[in-house]
Amino acid sequence: MLHINPNRLLNDLDELARIGATADGGVSRLAFSAEDVAGRAWFEARVREAGLHYDRDGAANQSAVLPCANPAAPTFVVGSHLDTVPNGGRYDGALGVLAALEALRTIREAGLELPVHLEAINFTDEEGTILGEFGSFALTGYLTDDKLATPRGGREALIEGMDRLGIDFLSAKEARRRPSTLAGFLELHIEQGTRLEQAGIAIGAVTSIVGIRSFWLTFVGEAAHAGTRPLDERKDALWGAADFIQQARHMVRERFHPGVVNFGQIAAVPGAFNIVPAEVQLALEFRHGTEDHLNEMEIYLLSLAEQVARANHLTVRIDPVSHCTAAPSDERMVRAIVQAADQLGLSHQRLMSFAGHDTQTMSLITPSAMIFVPCEAGISHNPREKCAEQDILNGANVLLQALLIAAT
Repeated sequence: MLHINPNRLLNDLDELARIGATADGGVSRLAFSAEDVAGRAWFEARVREAGLHYDRDGAANQSAVLPCANPAAPTFVVGSHLDTVPNGGRYDGALGVLAALEALRTIREAGLELPVHLEAINFTDEEGTILGEFGSFALTGYLTDDKLATPRGGREALIEGMDRLGIDFLSAKEARRRPSTLAGFLELHIEQGTRLEQAGIAIGAVTSIVGIRSFWLTFVGEAAHAGTRPLDERKDALWGAADFIQQARHMVRERFHPGVVNFGQIAAVPGAFNIVPAEVQLALEFRHGTEDHLNEMEIYLLSLAEQVARANHLTVRIDPVSHCTAAPSDERMVRAIVQAADQLGLSHQRLMSFAGHDTQTMSLITPSAMIFVPCEAGISHNPREKCAEQDILNGANVLLQALLIAAT
């Protein structure tokens, strides 16, 4: 059975981690930054040294390509991203790109002939320094004018960053590929959670990447003197919001496991010690692995907000904010991951990803799935992010074998 070169992959991870290294052991290689440019140059050099074809599209996605004998064959893509969050870790994204590169090097050195072209890709700005999943949106044709007009990092910063990479809005849109040119997509990633570690499982076969829906809930009551208005006569908007939070937490835990709910922001008006809150704005976000589950959660949560408001003598205004579609994995790709783990004698389990990844976007146009490996204490987006060497090698070898299975 074919295996990747362990020392080469580990050395690559060590070398890349020096680009953008921070004093406390983290990495800051923000998309479009000087460190990102340096990381990209390093990756290009590794691709050329490996004797693979180097390519870069109009969205600055970088690729190592191993062509097959048939020029008209579709391309099987593997990879992730090299950009990081500010002072993040060395494995989030980078592991998936460098393991993909190593898989192609291994296949080339073994002289294997596959019926598809192979491509190891580094997607631009997955982490969202400026836009988020910029490169995969461009490749799949979902980089819309609205996204380009209102990037969360600011349009001016996007224009400056694109200029630094030598791309523009037109070239990014021209990076779009036809689904017929693709054979599939696989991504290796650290779990960024504790399920695999706690269960002592080596490999996670991701069955779905959760969808995310968010709303602003505004509970409206009546301001009153905090000392003279009796408790049973108050229309306290904060009491209503707090009541909703507790009931929603219980509902999601009991009815929608393993779905999750979060309340990341809350603001009371007028916001004084001695005034009963007249209005409270609450950020509601919930996640699950299918659109059917998300639809059901939305109905129950928003109905609950209205019920709680009435019970507390309040009204509630509900304003949608965003909607990220759930992305079920392709079952054939999941089976390839499971088969690869079995061939390597590695324990595995099927699980959802509760964080977004480029796989979520790629699944819109081609069969896609993800491989998870454990990370210590589930810590990620943090200088203390750590993945054991054996888990790195296990994941890379599963990626290699799953690629060989799925691509033939």
